[in-house]
This record gives sequence, C-alpha cells and structure tokens, in this order.
Amino acid sequence: MSPERPSPVVVDVETTGLGRNDRVVEIAAVRLHPETGEIVDEYDTLVQPDRDVGHTSIHGITPSMLELAPAFDEILGDFARRLHGQILVAHNLPFDRRFLQQEFDRCRVRLDPGAGVCTYRATRQRLAVACEVHGVPLDRAHRALADARATARLLVRLGLHRPDDRCQPVRIGYIGRRPTKRTLRRDLADSDAPAMPRIVSRAHYPHCDEAVSQYLDALDHVLDDGVLDDEERGDMRRLAEEWGIPESVRQRAHREYFDAVVDAAKRDGVITLREREVIGNLARQLEIPDAETPSATRLAEITVLRAGSRVCFTGRVVFGGALWERDRLEALAAARGFRVTASVTRRGCDLLVAADAASASGKARTARRFGVPIWSAVEFLERSR
Repeated sequence: MSPERPSPVVVDVETTGLGRNDRVVEIAAVRLHPETGEIVDEYDTLVQPDRDVGHTSIHGITPSMLELAPAFDEILGDFARRLHGQILVAHNLPFDRRFLQQEFDRCRVRLDPGAGVCTYRATRQRLAVACEVHGVPLDRAHRALADARATARLLVRLGLHRPDDRCQPVRIGYIGRRPTKRTLRRDLADSDAPAMPRIVSRAHYPHCDEAVSQYLDALDHVLDDGVLDDEERGDMRRLAEEWGIPESVRQRAHREYFDAVVDAAKRDGVITLREREVIGNLARQLEIPDAETPSATRLAEITVLRAGSRVCFTGRVVFGGALWERDRLEALAAARGFRVTASVTRRGCDLLVAADAASASGKARTARRFGVPIWSAVEFLERSR
C-alpha cells in the first residue's frame, strides 16, 4: 500500500503587529483533500496574546473578545495535529510561517515548516484582488477563517492543491502537554452548515483517544452559542455511544473542558462578572453538579478624576471617528490638569487608561496586580470632558 499523500493545509493568522515581539491573536487552518480539493477539516480560534491587541481597526479584535480565549500554548497540540505531515499553504507564506515559527519557539517546540505553497507568489496580488480576478468569494476579510477559506478556494482555482515533488511536509517535534480542545471562535455563524453534521461528517476515530478528541471537537462547536439544548445533549450522548466512548470517559472529558475554561479565566488574576457568568452557565450545560464557580474579583474603582491625578496610558482608540494615539491622549490629559506617568507603580499611579478595560498589555497586568483602576480610553474621553 502506498503511503498516504500529504494534504495541503491553508493557514492564516491575524496578529498584533509585524514585529518580532508581536503575537498571533487569531488563527485558522483549512485542510483540503489532495486530489479533489474538497475541504475535509477546519480549525479556527481567537488567541490570547498576553499583550495589547494592536490594530483593532484592521483585524477587528478587541481585548474584551479575548478574555476567555486560549493562549497559543493551549491550542498548540490540537493545531500541530492538523499541520504535522501536511503541506503548509498561505497567501504570503513567509509572513504566516514566520509567526508560526515565533509562536512555536516561545513554546519551545521544534517546527520545520517544510516547503509549502504561497498563493501570493503564484498570483502576485493581494488576496482580495486575487480572489476578484479568479472569481473566488471573500467575505469578512482580515478574519482568519474567512481568509483561509478564500485562500483554499484560490489554491484549487489555480490548480495548486495537488502537492508536487517540490513540496515538503511540515515536521513538528514532541509536545509534552495535553491539548485542551477548547477554542473561542469569533463568528458563531461562520459556516453554511450546522456544527454537528459538519463535524461528524469529517470525523475519523480509529482508536479511543481519537474518538474522544473528535467528540470534544463536536462539543466545542455546539457550545459556540453557550447553550447545549436537549436535542444537542441527546446528540452528544448518542455520538459517544456510537464511537464507543464510555460514560465515565465522556464525563471526564466534560470536566477537563470545563477546567480549561476556568484556567483561562484565572490566567490574568482577575475573574470578571462576565467570566463568572460564562463559567457558571458552562457547568450547567455540561451537567457538572459539583463544579466550583470562582467568585468575581473585586476591582479597584475610581469615579472622579481630579486635577493632579496621576494617569498612565497604553494603547490607542478610535473615538468620534478619529484615531487617538497614546501621545494625543497624554496631551489631552496634561491639558486638563492631570499628571501623566510613563509606568504603572503601586503608589505612583492613580489610573491606567487602556484601549479596552480588558486589555492584557503588560501595563494592564501590572495595574491589576497593584490594584490600580483601569478605564477604557473611550471612558476616559467621555468622563474627563
């Protein structure tokens, strides 16, 4: 029997910026059948970068959207499983490959990206232009899954989905951590087909571990809307039975999924009211009666800014249709009699102003640790008029 032919896997990342210290904030992978070009698997999730999110005006991602998103090291195993042994494809392959390499290096996992296919090199056109020229639909540009799907269709339209001898598969080293199987997708209705039939139709489960993995994929999708209704709950039970997953194993999988969400909420040291509500709802949906829902963190507050208040700034924001960079915010603060500080300290800062109050920037993490209140830039502009 001849070895299985590698499949093209189209990857797209949205990032906080373009530099060495920038991070992935959203990632998608679309796997194609190497002969027919049919989509056989899709994966996408927002990613917590543990820093400011960068150009929200480009990718549309705000810190609030990332509060419960998994970090890259949490998704590493599940993402690597889809990429290892396959052919890496991207539109502007050097860019996506570089960010994958940086993230894998941070996780101390070896990544050999092999020799892949770059649809930008094949077309010499930006993705939107290439799609228009070749009659490929592109909806919601600068969203990882939308761009990956469009690139996959473009790859097929160009006849490049059958890897030739110049292509070399991706090789990924040992990953010594268990994947959480949890994602946080940006668009709940980003597919033409319902989640359950789509996932089940693509499932392959040659042994128990893989069956549990596929079961958790399905569970993750049906929980996109935060609700597991009676019909979906029955479907999940029947799915487990058909795949030979014992009830005790299924319940343990539910518990591990729940624990992963709790860990994500605790990561920044703060449990918001929204996070507490999500965790409590998830415990009910997964029927975990003894689940412990962490208490919401009491955050420091400040209701009025007075002349001489010490204010630190991080990030930028669009307000009133105009872009407010940090230096512009600082100039406004100084003009209104506030003292602008360059850093957050326990006794030298009264307020941190961030692009979003849920910011995960270094200054925001320090502010939470020291009990310094955080306002969004919009809140600051509205309340300091």
